[in-house]
Amino acid sequence: MSARPGRLTPYLFILPAAAIYGVFLIVPLVQTAVMSFWKWDGLSPVYEWIGFDNYVRMFSDGTVWSAAGNNLKWVVLAVFPIVIGLALALILQQARPRGRTAYRAIYFLPYVLPTVVVALAWGWIYHPSFGTLNSGLEAIGLGALAQNWTGDSNLALFALATAANWTGFGFCMTLFLSGLNAVDPALYDAAKVDGTSAWQRFRYVTLPAIANTTNIVVLVVFINTVRVFDIVFVMTGGGPAGATEVLGTKIYRGTFQDLDIGYGSAIAMFMVLLILVTTVVYLRSRERDNA
Repeated sequence: MSARPGRLTPYLFILPAAAIYGVFLIVPLVQTAVMSFWKWDGLSPVYEWIGFDNYVRMFSDGTVWSAAGNNLKWVVLAVFPIVIGLALALILQQARPRGRTAYRAIYFLPYVLPTVVVALAWGWIYHPSFGTLNSGLEAIGLGALAQNWTGDSNLALFALATAANWTGFGFCMTLFLSGLNAVDPALYDAAKVDGTSAWQRFRYVTLPAIANTTNIVVLVVFINTVRVFDIVFVMTGGGPAGATEVLGTKIYRGTFQDLDIGYGSAIAMFMVLLILVTTVVYLRSRERDNA
């Protein structure tokens, strides 16, 4: 009996964090799941139970699938900050400690900026009349390439993804640097003795050694791209003509503009399940590869 309090001690330490997690994440998530089965305008005291009607409506709504498709394109484009972050980490690992610290701070700075500030800054960069991008193209004799970057339905999504990726490569770089610093240098020494090239050392030593770090980076970037909202909302609001509409802005529009809380909740649960299922499948596949 005397040992039981000792076994409970670890749970007492995690209780405050678990309580915060439950109150601010689990409870709202459960409420959203419950609300997805009701019809409610957010103002009326009257709730109408409609079962799975919101989900049936969602799966037949072409705009939801269009928004999900834009999220998928965003996920594909998110490969760039991962690759750039890894390349920068490999370069900085070879730099002197003093220079490494300064460059790491510079590259990480965009990630800590508020997204609204980033969106406003890139909005000025993309401005069709006096934006920095078009002005720069004209200054070097490439004025014919100037575009209405966020007003063209064929370019807007890629322009927004570029702005978002600019904030993400520093985060990826920092995580990759942590992973690279944990690799045993003896592995590289042994590989050099075996006569391997730089590419072979990267392929057969570095990549397997940072596999867990890569999993974390990929999952965090994937989750951030699926739930992207603020930079789209500030820069284009989902336009032009829905070209940059993503699930996050679709949820906002259905919930707070159309005052259809149940339908917005159904789309939100679809996004949660999309993230959850993809994460589980990815982790299982990585576990099989590493087995």
